[in-house]
Amino acid sequence: MQNHIFIANREILSQLIHLCENITPLQYCEALNLLSQNTIGKHMRHIIEFYDILIEAYEKNKPISYDKRVHCTETETSLVLASQRLSKALNWVENAQTDKKLMLIVSYDSEGKNSISIPSSLERELVYNIEHAIHHMAIIRIAIEKEFPDIELHKNFGIAYSTIRYRDDLCAH
Repeated sequence: MQNHIFIANREILSQLIHLCENITPLQYCEALNLLSQNTIGKHMRHIIEFYDILIEAYEKNKPISYDKRVHCTETETSLVLASQRLSKALNWVENAQTDKKLMLIVSYDSEGKNSISIPSSLERELVYNIEHAIHHMAIIRIAIEKEFPDIELHKNFGIAYSTIRYRDDLCAH
């Protein structure tokens, strides 16, 4: 049985696939004032790209750089493509091994010239992807609740696991 990091990633990816199945193409692509004229599709693309980067680094034994990514505008507008890419990530998470060491390349200067390498692992990068996805899912949730209240989201969509536990503990007492 895989650990909770893998389970959480599967839950998140499944929730995103469910969203793709329950939002219309127009809703997915609509520029929203609440999102500073961005779209739900742009947030979905951004989440998907981080998973793609991790998968590629893992499979090709190369360093991870979340800064260097291709912005696939088609994923921003195509629910079919977004769902396919999410399904691919879900399948990969279901079959990935936990023992692989990785290298993360990051740069925090404004020109991006001074990169540093940080040893990492598959599990650590999956944790990062959980937190990153939840952050963007929270933004998506706010937009959907305000603009498209007819769309039903999973009750934990965009909610941090620590918040879920806190909420559940409150309800239990």
